[in-house]
Amino acid sequence: MQVAANLRALPQAEVSFNYLGQFDQVLPEPSPFRLVWEPVGPTRSLRGTRTYLLEVLGFVAGGRLRWQWVYSENVHRRATIERLADSFVEVLRTLMTHRQSPEAGEYTPADFPLLKLNQQKLDQLMAKIRK
Repeated sequence: MQVAANLRALPQAEVSFNYLGQFDQVLPEPSPFRLVWEPVGPTRSLRGTRTYLLEVLGFVAGGRLRWQWVYSENVHRRATIERLADSFVEVLRTLMTHRQSPEAGEYTPADFPLLKLNQQKLDQLMAKIRK
């Protein structure tokens, strides 16, 4: 298990990216509950210690991909995080535009999530379609 030992020897990450999933699928349509976007106050103890300097949480809600940036105002200025978040979104848009262009190349299983295909099976299906 040399790989595990090598990974443990690395320094602690300072940034965490966590995709939380599709919240739209959590509550069924007839549910008496719904997601709200009003401020809720602190979601963790103000006396607690942070595992990461910056946490980026992604999720889908209301049919839209949303991001939440969690940071300490004692370490980062809001304007700095806002600039970083704006740059992050711009890079995502660029990647999505590229991925949808003909120059992007082949499909990946992520392009067809409901089919539950691996890359090898997808390649086989695409070869049949091209014949």
